[in-house]
Amino acid sequence: MPNGNLDTEKYKQELMRLYSRSTSAEEKQVTEPVPEEINATDTEASDDTVYAEHTAEDSNGAEEDYNSRFPEPDLSELDTDFGSHSAEDDVPPEYDSELLGTEKGYILVNVRTGDNSSAVAGAFIAVTAIVDGKRLALASGVTDESGVSPKFSLPVPDREYSQEPSPEERPYNLFDVSVSAEGFFRARSVDVPVFSGITSVQNFNLIPLPLMMDSSDETVTYYNAEPSFGGGKE
Repeated sequence: MPNGNLDTEKYKQELMRLYSRSTSAEEKQVTEPVPEEINATDTEASDDTVYAEHTAEDSNGAEEDYNSRFPEPDLSELDTDFGSHSAEDDVPPEYDSELLGTEKGYILVNVRTGDNSSAVAGAFIAVTAIVDGKRLALASGVTDESGVSPKFSLPVPDREYSQEPSPEERPYNLFDVSVSAEGFFRARSVDVPVFSGITSVQNFNLIPLPLMMDSSDETVTYYNAEPSFGGGKE
């Protein structure tokens, strides 16, 4: 007959052994360190890296999508010419030398105040002529402290025409001389005759401007009589 106390004691020892094994397994599972490759820090770093790459791709994609939806406008057919300045505007107009002549004559301008008491320095002088129906600017300059302009060289017909009493061709050219200065009315001398090798001196006495008037309001014009050569052409 088996001993009851002995069997009971063995049963208790077996339970204790099983309990110890179960407890050790649980403690080992709880206390076992987390592998380094999956700890929280590495997980966050990995998430940051993936997020950064994802953001760059999204940005490129968004930019391409925006460009496809809102492309740059095509301005190739747009007329943007509003009369802009070109290099041709800087080129002075050319005149036909056969119409004006191949020799040189000269104009010198003296500019003084209306009472002839003082010189007008800094007055702007322009010399023009009508050539083939068009007005061309042929010379320009500014008076010095003495009110004297540079000596303007201008194209005129050959000298030989002026040596005959009744030349077939007009032996001179006609020019207009304009003068403008701050504080004075503008002045102009019309049809100034200029011969080959001769200096035509033009004297201007500018009229001071009244208060509240502008120099462009009026121009004082002087007309010149052409020289008479009898039967010469005009």
